[in-house]
Amino acid sequence: MTLEFKELVPQIAKMGSMLEQLDFDLGDRLEKAFERFEQATDLDRVWERIDWVRQSDVSGYRGAAPMDTPDAEPVNLIVPAPEPPPSATLIAVDGSQIYPNERQPLHYFLLNMGALVYHHGSERTPDALTSPRLFFHKDHVHDRHGRIIRNREVDDRRTIAEIHYLAEQSWHYRDEARPLVALFDNSLLVQAGGGDPRENAIFFRDYMAGLVRVRDALATLAGYVDAPSRSERFIRLLALLGLESPDQLSSDRRPAGDLEGLGDKIFFERVLAPGERSAIMVQNSPRNLEFKERNVNFEIAFFYLNVGSEFTPHVVRIDIPVWVARDQLAVEELHGLLLAQCRMQGRNPYPYALTRAHEQAVVSKDDQRKVEALIKAQVRVSTDIPIDSLYFSAKTNSKFLLNGEKRRFDTRSVNRNHPQSG
Repeated sequence: MTLEFKELVPQIAKMGSMLEQLDFDLGDRLEKAFERFEQATDLDRVWERIDWVRQSDVSGYRGAAPMDTPDAEPVNLIVPAPEPPPSATLIAVDGSQIYPNERQPLHYFLLNMGALVYHHGSERTPDALTSPRLFFHKDHVHDRHGRIIRNREVDDRRTIAEIHYLAEQSWHYRDEARPLVALFDNSLLVQAGGGDPRENAIFFRDYMAGLVRVRDALATLAGYVDAPSRSERFIRLLALLGLESPDQLSSDRRPAGDLEGLGDKIFFERVLAPGERSAIMVQNSPRNLEFKERNVNFEIAFFYLNVGSEFTPHVVRIDIPVWVARDQLAVEELHGLLLAQCRMQGRNPYPYALTRAHEQAVVSKDDQRKVEALIKAQVRVSTDIPIDSLYFSAKTNSKFLLNGEKRRFDTRSVNRNHPQSG
């Protein structure tokens, strides 16, 4: 059965007419944002307005803030592209998974870690690494109520596995050429997806342990966010800078105030030239405060970076812990290395090492079928129970029987329409 396009076409036309009513013109808001950006040279004025919103009865401020002094950069700082260091070791890690299937009698999930170690400035071939792990014990696959764990809990465990695998490789390569850059494929300001407070606390503890081990290897840790399209943390700061008194906070309670609808990515694509980065800032949020309260060096900072070209800008967000943000040389080396990595990809400005790490990590449908076949084979060896009775429910078996009868019926019908030979 295919889509009834005759019914769909008028609905699409109706959607098109609705689009005419929407405001896609960001010109006025961009002009306001540019003006405030150019004037944002006074850090005391910036902090004054952040204090206004922190002390007010409006909902908590989730925007950008300067780093603590003496490390704070002017929020309108633009840093040009530096040269990469002559040598470096860059480790990128990514992960993928097979989710548990509650319809199968044997509940399991698989996490596969992939890594690419790139020896910058050297003729050495990159080291491609993988590490699959199968989880099948009932304590791993079921929650404390005996229910099979949800996919988002598997995602949480994958995040933990990724940061620990990155830490493991950082420690293993700690004697290689410096700087040693550890590249994580996502934001560093992670949050557990589950709703169980105890599980969330365990997640945070395990994640922080991974960060600590990366730092112990003296690695420059960075989280690469390729599409920060929904982020408006910097725009929220610019909205605050448009206020002249705290009384104005109650007149417009939208998170981005009079700049609502404008995102960080759109703004910085018009501000940053190719290769340039923004100021290093932190996000003012309860989650980031948890990181800071655990250890002031583990608060997550960030900057925006244009890895695109003159004609096709592409702004990404780079998350770094404060222990990296305070090291000016480490930030400069990271800046140059990321640009060099993206240039290797030509028209697809994305770090080469992360691309290869993803290739190492991905679990294809064919791989998944092979895993299932291996498990079925092991079941045959380990039990006398017929394999089909384990893997197929009565409902599924009835479908097979029905389809089989249908095929035989169709065959008999065809044969009756043909005279017998001989």
